[in-house]
Amino acid sequence: MKIIAIPPPAGLPAAEDFSMNDSPVQGARTGRRGNARFVDSPRRFKLFSEGNDVVCFLRGSGHFKWQRGETPFAAGDAFRIEGEGEYEVNGPCAFIVVRE
Repeated sequence: MKIIAIPPPAGLPAAEDFSMNDSPVQGARTGRRGNARFVDSPRRFKLFSEGNDVVCFLRGSGHFKWQRGETPFAAGDAFRIEGEGEYEVNGPCAFIVVRE
């Protein structure tokens, strides 16, 4: 698995366009729209990629934790997660994950 910084992709849905879950997942507010997932996390959120994910941060800052270490992020950053594996988003933030 690799985490690569990329320019933020155009055409992402807005946070209010997601169908939100009634109950929290891992302590976070989550929603879905097609192959995209919105996450508003107060602290930490674990994800598992089975292929490629694109993660775009709307607000907050923190770091990714994955098998090869940690990668920092801030609002406005975007990353491509390539390959299969688990990663963790640490820090209070809101982000969109698009599964490819």
